[in-house]
Amino acid sequence: MLPRQPSSSTETRVDPEVERLVTAAARLARSLPAEQPVLGVLRGFSRADRDRARTLRSKLAERGVHTADLNLVPDAGDREPGRATAPRPRVDVLLHAGGPQPEHAMKAAALWRLPLLIARQGGWQGEGSDSPGGHRRPVLGIHLPGGAFDIAAREAMLVSLQPQPGRVRLILDNEKINAPGDQPFRVTLTDGGLLEASGDTFGSRRVRRVRFERAWGAYRLDIDGTPARDVHAPLRLQALPGRLHLLHP
Repeated sequence: MLPRQPSSSTETRVDPEVERLVTAAARLARSLPAEQPVLGVLRGFSRADRDRARTLRSKLAERGVHTADLNLVPDAGDREPGRATAPRPRVDVLLHAGGPQPEHAMKAAALWRLPLLIARQGGWQGEGSDSPGGHRRPVLGIHLPGGAFDIAAREAMLVSLQPQPGRVRLILDNEKINAPGDQPFRVTLTDGGLLEASGDTFGSRRVRRVRFERAWGAYRLDIDGTPARDVHAPLRLQALPGRLHLLHP
């Protein structure tokens, strides 16, 4: 008896989400004004992330779409003119290859000021639709001491690294507030593009600008739930309306 061969349906089985991304990316590439547009495929570092990105690039190549492999590095980006940073990749649009942390892809897109093709995520809605498959949304700009600049897609949090940090002074728009330095200070974005500053002693305030100053010692800056770096005061936070351009398959 001959050995049983795998069925053709098993051999040709393809992830429907991958097919949707490939179809949308190929259609997007044809609509771009560049003669030979390049799609930057943003991927994570796990084996599954690399395999998925490799599959996407292979299928796009079959359709004649040029791609570049890009690491999903949160600190990468073209932050501000004249400031040392990683160079902006020579691509026309970004494609998120999938993974557990889409905020990193959104952060890179906002830093580089490039559109991002990404699968729809539950609860992420934007105002001011550009097309049925896309919208612009604000991000959180973080101006750090020494002129450095960073971006959060959803939230930033400051947590003291000192055992007895004393008190800090916050300026919420023009209101000055003194708060315990040992309490986490959280800033998120509202649907309307304002900042929502939250603290245990003053509750929640919706403002346009936040300044975190007169704090003793180092603080840990968490960006979108991930520890990013150690910082010292002062630092300034503001909403950047429309900085992130999301496209959806």
